[in-house]
Amino acid sequence: MLSLIIADASIETIPLNLYKHHSLKKMRRFNKGPTDILLDRSFHHFAMVSSGMADLHKRGRPDILHIALVNALATPLYRKNMLKVFIHTIDNNVILVGDDVRIPKSYMRFEGLMLNLLKNKKIVSDDGKILLEMTSEMNIGYLIKEVIKSDSVVGFSTTGNYRNLESITMDLSQFTNPCVIIGGFPKGYFSKSVDVYFDKKYSISDMGLESHVVISRLLYEYEKKVLG
Repeated sequence: MLSLIIADASIETIPLNLYKHHSLKKMRRFNKGPTDILLDRSFHHFAMVSSGMADLHKRGRPDILHIALVNALATPLYRKNMLKVFIHTIDNNVILVGDDVRIPKSYMRFEGLMLNLLKNKKIVSDDGKILLEMTSEMNIGYLIKEVIKSDSVVGFSTTGNYRNLESITMDLSQFTNPCVIIGGFPKGYFSKSVDVYFDKKYSISDMGLESHVVISRLLYEYEKKVLG
């Protein structure tokens, strides 16, 4: 079983100090509280920059997670229950993705889904099956060691050693519970709390690739090894 962790994912509601910023006065008139709004650089760029937000370059891009999930959960590997997907958020929470989950292709619907999850910590289907569950009691180390119980953890980063995906996935296919970690942020590097768990770290291109591109190519190559 291959596990995919989308780490340091840029998904969070707007912080209270940012919500009070003078540039967002018009937004507050619509009677939406800070927990009703996803932090989004498209709308909150000026407030984020002028307030000196920490890790500014990695935050405010929930669309990255959206595209990554749409790609991962549409693959034959996931649909055949041979892939588990997890999300590690930039504020160090973990989201467990269930089986047979269909992420809305519309970003507006995805935004509503994420706000519901961040507020209620769980998304349940009509028949009572847990589709998404968020927990602040599980860090990424516990996820890797106790939940996934991975026997090989591979991270993908421009700071890794170059290696082609065919040989990487050939190695991964030899393990029982391999785990791959791909960033869910627009630029920068993994946080130290994530980077410390890599057994190996690879770069697959001489240029930075978007998360969904790495995920699509990686899962396709892995499928060729395990599905034939």
